[in-house]
Amino acid sequence: MADENKDASQEPLQENLFSLEVISLKPIMGSKTAQLTHTALASDGWEYAVKSCDDGRSSLIKAAKNPSLVPASEWICNKLADTCGIATPPCQVITDTNNNQTFFGSRYDLSALATPVSILDFIDHLADSDLLQRQVWAIYAFDQFVFNIDRNTNNYLYSIGRDEKTIVQAFDFGLSSLVLGWPNQTGTNLLPYGCPTTDTWRSIKKITGTNQSCIDAALSVLGNLSRINVDFLEMICDRMPPSWLPPLQRTALLSWWDSQRHNRIESVRKEVLR
Repeated sequence: MADENKDASQEPLQENLFSLEVISLKPIMGSKTAQLTHTALASDGWEYAVKSCDDGRSSLIKAAKNPSLVPASEWICNKLADTCGIATPPCQVITDTNNNQTFFGSRYDLSALATPVSILDFIDHLADSDLLQRQVWAIYAFDQFVFNIDRNTNNYLYSIGRDEKTIVQAFDFGLSSLVLGWPNQTGTNLLPYGCPTTDTWRSIKKITGTNQSCIDAALSVLGNLSRINVDFLEMICDRMPPSWLPPLQRTALLSWWDSQRHNRIESVRKEVLR
């Protein structure tokens, strides 16, 4: 019988040991975003939204303290979110063999709605679905932990569940965590008021109130983060190209995770219970 008390962080990380290859690379359709300029058809046959270190460097976003760390932030946040039970699109390391450039790739979900919903429609969906309410509370707790300032209604992927109600996946951590100086420069500070994440949260909380099942969903994520040990985070880092995260910053991240992450978790817990 499996040990039910075993930490999830002790389980082996199931990852491809080799990156996918770019078959074709093309500019995204429609308007480019600050960090997303291209999509790639990869060797597994799927299309991915891709980001490189150069995409971060060329971004004009003033909040980004370490813009070249966009791929590392995306990779680490997506893997941690998935481990904590938050739905995110599958992601891969993708290599352009013509120039050995590497990309973080987030796979397009063809079952998701093609366009985001408006804030008014989002609120209507929230009022209609207990599951969606629990999802967004869980995502908010995680966003607070990784200091993601840019969670808005455009940064969810929307799908329709079997009960014909809306469900979401969280994507786009390009303005979070390492890019913004997390964790050492942010410490236990919560997200600032007036950023997209906190603005969106105010609208969400007006609909959900302090529903206990929502609070429990958020606390579950924080509990999972507390159980992820430093070895597991190091394994996540090992699965991305070394060029994405300089050695000094990698060492600082792992040291913080091992000794100080619980302080930040406690700060977020108080926000969830407020």
